[in-house]
This record gives sequence, structure tokens and C-alpha cells, in this order.
Amino acid sequence: MRRTVTIALGTAAALATAAVAFAVVPAVVGINPATATFSTATIEKSKTRSCAADTKTWEITRGHYTGSVVSGNSMLAGPLKIHAKTTYNTTDKLGYVDGSFRIKDDDSRFKGKFAGTIKDGKLVGFLTGKSHGNHAKVLGNLSADFAGGATNFTNGKIGAESSDAVLAIVAGPVCKSEKSGKSGKSGKSEKARRIEVKGEISAIGTSPTTVTVTGKDGSKTCAIDAGYPIPDGFPVGTKDVEMKCKAIGDSAVWTLRKLEKDS
Repeated sequence: MRRTVTIALGTAAALATAAVAFAVVPAVVGINPATATFSTATIEKSKTRSCAADTKTWEITRGHYTGSVVSGNSMLAGPLKIHAKTTYNTTDKLGYVDGSFRIKDDDSRFKGKFAGTIKDGKLVGFLTGKSHGNHAKVLGNLSADFAGGATNFTNGKIGAESSDAVLAIVAGPVCKSEKSGKSGKSGKSEKARRIEVKGEISAIGTSPTTVTVTGKDGSKTCAIDAGYPIPDGFPVGTKDVEMKCKAIGDSAVWTLRKLEKDS
């Protein structure tokens, strides 16, 4: 006897489904099994950012997709819209997706949410939804070929057996450096680290161009770029100098941003 087992974990995206599952739609009376196929042909809007961390490469995509659902149950058939956020490890081909969907735009429309895991471009997940006016619900498993980025949802199935192995994952934050570098009012794209030293100019390099200031806590050397060339009147030996430098993101290079007499 075949049994249906489903476990769905919200934002953690941990999910497992049995080899056979089904969608159920309460009709006027009772609960009826239902199946459907779906695909999207158009990516109306998509934004992907990539990052590398722990020797892995990640893609985080937010996309709006349009397509259609085909089903023997008229409640589930019609034009389809999907809004989804996908986090995908392109190194290990592993990730997850969560989002919302809408079938049709008229008074018979269905809308809901879904979440699933992705392995080697294969999505396995679970969805829940309801009809306009809460007259019916849909709950069931789904599968599709999908990997975020520039891909559409293809070969999608709702309430049908999937030949792909199901899996569960535990997911944590990725791309921390990019998160910390979120643009603010200043328009800076990455968080800057800063140093400051007061003392005497002890060296000026030429290849690359650098300036070194030695203070009571030691020496600091900063690179000089076109954004802030070393001002005139600051030769080696100039005392009572205040120097400020910064490094962007994970860079180990300090770049000069201020050099003036400490008044």
C-alpha cells in the first residue's frame, strides 16, 4: 500500500516528500485528488547577484515568471504567475526556492505559496493555496526543472509522482559580505573599514605609490590613488600629520583618503 508523507519547513526550506504524493481540492462536497502540469515561458523581471564564500559560488535570484497550468480540474487550470526567490550554490548544484503563485486573474483565481529544494537543477517542493473567497484549498507536492538565475520553470508537475530523489536541506545565510555592503544614503555599495594615524611621514613609495606615517602606536602605510593624490608640501619628515585611510569590502589594501597637518 502506497502512503503519502509530506513535511514542509517554511523559511528554513527543509522539506521531504514521499515518492508518491497528491494535491487535494475540496469541491462542493468532500476532498478530491487532482494533478496538473505547469511551465513558465517568460521571465518578466529578474535580478541575480553572485558571490563567493567558503570556496563556493552562490547565485541569489528574485524573479517574476509567467506561464500556464494545465489540469483536468478547472480550478487549477489557467494562466500562471510566479514570484520567487532562489538561493543556489552553483558549485555543488544545491539550493532552495520559496515564493508565491497565482493561477488566473478572474473570480475563480487560485493563489498561494510554495517552497522547495533544488538539486542539480531539479526542484522538489510543496505548495498550499486557496481560491478567491476561500471556497476551495489546494495542498500538494510539486516538481520542476529549475535552478534560478536565467532559467524558467519547465516540466512542472503538481500532485504527480516525481522520478527525482527527494531531499531536505538546512540553510543559513550566504553572501554575508554583500549583505553588510547594502547601499545606504551615501550610495556606497560596500562597507568601508577605516584607520587613522597621527605622527610623522616616514616614507613615500613610488612603485606602487604609498605614504607611511609613524605614530606612537607604530607605522601605517596607505596606497595613493587618483581619488586622493598626496598633497603638495608633505615631504618625508613632515611632523604632526593626520592620515586617514580606508579599505573596501574584503580588500587588504588601505587607500589614502585624508592627509593634513594636525592642528
